[in-house]
Amino acid sequence: MVEGPGTTRNGIKAEQLIGQKILNITTSKGVHNPWWTNRKLSQVVKIGKELFLIFALIDETIIKEQNQQTPNHDLALRLHFGMVGSLHINNHGTQTRQYKGRQPDMPTLEISFESKLLRTYDTTISIPINAIAPRTKYQRLHTFDCCSDDFSLDNVVEKLMSPSLSISRDTVISDVLLDQNLCPGFGNVIKVEGMHQARIHPKRPLSSLNEEELRLVVDKCQKYAMRWFREGRAPTKAVYNQTSCGTCHKVSVRICRVGGSNRTTFWCVNCQPMNPNALQQHAVATSQNIPNGIKRACPTHGPANVMLRRCKKSGMNEQRIFYCCKKSNCRFFSWADTNFPMCKCKKRAVLRVSKTDKTGGRWFFFCAKRGPTANGCGYFEWADQKYLDRYGQLLTPLL
Repeated sequence: MVEGPGTTRNGIKAEQLIGQKILNITTSKGVHNPWWTNRKLSQVVKIGKELFLIFALIDETIIKEQNQQTPNHDLALRLHFGMVGSLHINNHGTQTRQYKGRQPDMPTLEISFESKLLRTYDTTISIPINAIAPRTKYQRLHTFDCCSDDFSLDNVVEKLMSPSLSISRDTVISDVLLDQNLCPGFGNVIKVEGMHQARIHPKRPLSSLNEEELRLVVDKCQKYAMRWFREGRAPTKAVYNQTSCGTCHKVSVRICRVGGSNRTTFWCVNCQPMNPNALQQHAVATSQNIPNGIKRACPTHGPANVMLRRCKKSGMNEQRIFYCCKKSNCRFFSWADTNFPMCKCKKRAVLRVSKTDKTGGRWFFFCAKRGPTANGCGYFEWADQKYLDRYGQLLTPLL
């Protein structure tokens, strides 16, 4: 998902074209009426994950000739970048985006200006709308936008603590942080990492958080977002799409869909307990016993190049896990499951991760013969931590 930082950076790219006249607009949906005639880009409005390009008339006498009395005749084009959308500024004559070995991509939108081309890919567009709406929205939300120069932590916390809040106080904090009317710009990655840094469990209802906790989690999310904005890529993720927690270094990351938004959420059960009173006790315990794991090294390229993979070839070893080397043409291979229990079929049990609501992120063993056409011996057992700590982050590709 392109979150607030990406949208803001795209808006900054577009700002270099302010003042230039539009020559033509084409979209992937076909030809539209030439509403852009005699217009120029006058403003770029960035609000959370939304980007608005606002176009003003170059010659306002046209309005008078058409006897239009509206006090605001500027038009706006709304862009939303979805999961993988992007915006590019190209010279005239530049070919459209093309990945190696593929056909050139068709832009969702292409605007021809006097000196440059503005192209977007994989975006949702809405054209044209009256510019009053985005300007009003900006005035209402700019101090809440995580990447805005006017962002105010006090304003956000005050709104979340307000008795007149527009959402139920029973809403889980995971959903609250994704509400674009409360925290514009926060997306799933920012939410997950911000909650982890603040040690907040994603399923805690808003009503269970005091002002200090709310201030901390919003602050952590906003700082993560701003670092993403400055660096142009997401900072290191401690729990998002991970199996081993980057803070306590245990294989304790849970995964499941949380709240009404039903977004896949990751959290560490040690660092983010449902009961915040358990944090202090956990901090003492983990500081004295951080597992180093059992590191496997490639004899040629060392431990840094070792990765964990699952055997996908059908046969007696299907679904077993093994070590191999990241380097191409390296023939290093070693089974990684030799310490796993045996099922009743006298076969090595298979390690998998649960993704259900109640047990998401917990690893378990089951019979290797169980599959779409067979149930095997029915063996099932939750995996003890002793089986998991040896792998650490290497388990992540097996999610």
